[in-house]
Amino acid sequence: MKLEKVKGAVCALKDKVNLKLMALPAAGTIAALSSTVTAFAVDETTGGGYTFPTVTITNEMLTPLVQGVVDNISAILPVGLGIFAVFLGIRIIPGLLSRFAKI
Repeated sequence: MKLEKVKGAVCALKDKVNLKLMALPAAGTIAALSSTVTAFAVDETTGGGYTFPTVTITNEMLTPLVQGVVDNISAILPVGLGIFAVFLGIRIIPGLLSRFAKI
């Protein structure tokens, strides 16, 4: 008798949870469909809506950007290569010394 009451309570709880799990996506879908925004609708009085301005990028506009990148690389590259050489030397030199010491 007690087991049937517990089983009935669990089934009732399961049904409530299933209803809530189904109601949430349905409510979200209804809200999304009912709140559609016509932001890009054509206004009949202006004759076809808005026109967006076009931007033309020329070589003269890109020259300072390219020059800045080249200057930064030319300043960082020698330092980076030096640091790389030091780390590579720290890694390779002990291995070479141990090889020649074993021979």
